[in-house]
Amino acid sequence: MALIVGTNSWATVAEADSFLTDKIDAEEWFALTSSANPGERSKESLLVTAFSWLRGSPQLSIEAICTDDNVKNAQIEAAWFLQEYNQGMKDRQAMIASGVVIAKISRRTEHFNINNLGIPGYILGLLSEYQTGNVTVTLRGEYDA
Repeated sequence: MALIVGTNSWATVAEADSFLTDKIDAEEWFALTSSANPGERSKESLLVTAFSWLRGSPQLSIEAICTDDNVKNAQIEAAWFLQEYNQGMKDRQAMIASGVVIAKISRRTEHFNINNLGIPGYILGLLSEYQTGNVTVTLRGEYDA
């Protein structure tokens, strides 16, 4: 499926390009090409994947038709994040699924926790008004029995 704003994306490729223009280390984003092949690494596929990641998160509640700039920026940041770290996240998820809780490579030790593989805090910060959580409401009024 092609990228369709309001269906599987909040941001266009042009908006992503504009947002990432002045970001450091973004040259890999601009090296990506458009692709008609589903699933091939492209700007469109990364944006659609980021959209699905954010929309599918139980931490967030965002409508597909949202036009908030913070949501668009968060999607673009998530696409950029996935471009760099998607394979690492998948590797860690596979290790966790197979029961690995600690891995040690030379002097580096990593403790695996599925909760640490979520959406990075700087992306969640852009989406603070869309975060779900426990809400307590106190209603005051009169009651006639």
